[in-house]
Amino acid sequence: GSVLFHVGVRVIFFGHLFGLLMPADVFHALGISTMAKQVMAITVGGIAGLMALAGGVILLHRRLADPRIRANSTFGDTAILALLVAQLVIGLGTILVALDHLDGSKMLLFMAWAQGIFTFQPDAAEHIRDAHWVFKLHIFLGLLIFVCVPFTRLVHMFSAPVRYLWRPGYQVVGTRRHNLPAEGKG
Repeated sequence: GSVLFHVGVRVIFFGHLFGLLMPADVFHALGISTMAKQVMAITVGGIAGLMALAGGVILLHRRLADPRIRANSTFGDTAILALLVAQLVIGLGTILVALDHLDGSKMLLFMAWAQGIFTFQPDAAEHIRDAHWVFKLHIFLGLLIFVCVPFTRLVHMFSAPVRYLWRPGYQVVGTRRHNLPAEGKG
């Protein structure tokens, strides 16, 4: 579950980051139309969302069902994972609404909102005032998750050593040899 969840979430995170903050003119200069960007976001986001959701459900089940993991989990650990799973469900729900406007016109409004927030524009919310409630709920939960990051284990996304990205495919395991009684002391 961990690999499914983490790979899916990374694709979603960077898809949102670049998809919302990169100006539409950059996509057009690269030969990507607004409609093509919308279809790509739905397709790639949908696949990554399903991966992350499957992994998240497995991780949440494990956290709730395994007595050892449950005993070592705080309320915050379980709550943030449940919140992430809910966010993934709602995010996948936005796809159903987005299928009604494949031209990308609504996506351009969300891009204007995100870029306005990032550049401290006081009227940024005007871009999404008339957005479907599922998008507003998705935004609200996303912002709530960001607020919770410093107070939960989600902070590991900033503190995990980057060197693990390039580590070789082996795991160093300690030996128990030093725990054996010395010869003659039996």
